[in-house]
Amino acid sequence: MLHPFRSTALSLISLPLFAIIVFGLAPLAVVVTWSFWTWDASTYWIKPDFSFAGYVAIFDAGRWTVILSTLAKAMGAALLCLLIAYPSAYAVHFLAGRRLAVILLALMTIPFFTSYLIRSFSWRLVLGRTGVVNTGLQELGLTTAPIDWLLFSNFAVLTGLVASYLPFATFPLLLSMRRLDTTVLAAARDLGAGFWKTLTTIMIPLTMPGIFAGFLFVFVMVAGSSTEVQMLGGGGATIISVMINDVMRVANFPLAFAISTVVLAVIFTLVLIGNRLFGLASLFEDRT
Repeated sequence: MLHPFRSTALSLISLPLFAIIVFGLAPLAVVVTWSFWTWDASTYWIKPDFSFAGYVAIFDAGRWTVILSTLAKAMGAALLCLLIAYPSAYAVHFLAGRRLAVILLALMTIPFFTSYLIRSFSWRLVLGRTGVVNTGLQELGLTTAPIDWLLFSNFAVLTGLVASYLPFATFPLLLSMRRLDTTVLAAARDLGAGFWKTLTTIMIPLTMPGIFAGFLFVFVMVAGSSTEVQMLGGGGATIISVMINDVMRVANFPLAFAISTVVLAVIFTLVLIGNRLFGLASLFEDRT
């Protein structure tokens, strides 16, 4: 007979465990399994099999380059978010007072009250030929004609992605900074270490779990995004999610599942590497 405490603990953990299995792991298992099935023209659906045809088809029609391009965009957006988020998190945690910190965090989240579509479209009004930036540059006399590459370019895509996912890099950094032992920072200052010395030798190494968590969150969300690329990248821009939609439209489901499985494998590998190198799990451990 189980101890009452253990019985209660098992009861409490059973619901979230059930939710993780049903809503998280089970769909992923289905995607991986179906990626090895084959298309059955007679039923217009996939049938059980063990085939690598979907994975082989990834190398056709330039699909592999789309995957690499998406991963490059995701990595670039994640690094840019970190470059902006780290000083932002530092300012919120160390420089702003409690009230100002709350206001700043609220300002970071307010844009998320609107849809991705509206936020992405608003960047068209900012970066377009008659947008705020081009109009301002011409009125200041810095340019004589609108700059075309501001919109429908990789620059516009990265701008939209960074604007959309910056908070997902900021909040893990804030969490890691809150876990810093302030006596260590005070000891560094007492020993004569300046700001940059303290930052590079103490703060950044101790906040690596937050840095990697922020990178991973943005990387994963950009890899699965499509709105910003379609709205700001123009007709020729593509990304993995757009490619999967195109493949699904022609009912090539095994290929779509194979592409999704490859992306899952890349992200899962990143999580394992991050946990191994940077102690990602330490972000959620109790401070004692």
